[in-house]
Amino acid sequence: MTFNDYLKIFIDNDFPEFLQKYLYTDTLRILRGRSQFCGCDYTKVYSPRLFYTRFHHSIITALINYHFTQDKKSTIASLLHDRNTPCFAHTIDYILGDYNIQESSESFHEDVLFQDYELLKMLKDDKIDVAEIIDLKSYPILENKSPKLCADRLDGVLHTCAIWLHTHSLNDIAKIFSDLTILEDNDKLEIGFKSEEFALKFAEMVLVYAKELQANRNKFVTQYLSDVIKLSIEKGLITIEDLYTKSESEIIGMLQNLPSWNLFTNASSIISSDTKPRDSYSVSIDVKKRNVIPLVDVNGIPLRINEVNEQARSIYEEIDNYQDKKYGFIRGLKL
Repeated sequence: MTFNDYLKIFIDNDFPEFLQKYLYTDTLRILRGRSQFCGCDYTKVYSPRLFYTRFHHSIITALINYHFTQDKKSTIASLLHDRNTPCFAHTIDYILGDYNIQESSESFHEDVLFQDYELLKMLKDDKIDVAEIIDLKSYPILENKSPKLCADRLDGVLHTCAIWLHTHSLNDIAKIFSDLTILEDNDKLEIGFKSEEFALKFAEMVLVYAKELQANRNKFVTQYLSDVIKLSIEKGLITIEDLYTKSESEIIGMLQNLPSWNLFTNASSIISSDTKPRDSYSVSIDVKKRNVIPLVDVNGIPLRINEVNEQARSIYEEIDNYQDKKYGFIRGLKL
């Protein structure tokens, strides 16, 4: 699988011409070197099908938005929505102590938008006010309150299943995407499904996505990596600023001689236990619960899939009740 294979699913006819120039700005360029999977690419615990970056995610989110809105301004806002994401993304939220909201890292640093003068000129040429790009809440197709479905959350579920965890094929993704439409719920627009069949299939994908992000495997990788980075900052190998200005490969170059980094990269499996191990670094934390409950069109009435489908209702009950064992660890591994 290549990124272009995944990309083709979301292009209607041609790639929007007005987006092309933005792809080569400094703001987007730096996202090319930042993984969407928060550093999980660098350990043998996971094996993504490709190095899917924040740059890739930004493009897909923009294309999803454009598919539904055909609106230039909201599409550009979608392309730039992750502009402040640091290296290793939500791992840095862990360093900042933000386990449950996971937004601190993006507001911790000065907005890069105001430092990219070429991009600011492009926005001005396109008659777009910077304030309109910053206020993402103005674009419900791009960003919507959980558990509503939006472009950002949609790609999160799809690439998790197709690229990160290998549970679904590109054909599965294409079928899901082709069944999507725009529905109106309480006078607010939202991405939803035309059919109960595909809304249910998507709910099954959400189950994979939501459980993995609550599992000890993901918690361990993210927490251990955050502690490695914290240790490297304490040793003066890197700074917090580096996480916002450098690529992940540059950061890794600074960490390669750190024993804990090499332990991280060679780790291959996580043990879950209700008993804390005595001889190993372990993780036991509560993190942000992620969920998506899409609308489905039922005879012209938009309803949540768990309101109309018993199997979907069971899926969301499983998500609500899921809890891994108390500790995640690798036997003998220490920081």
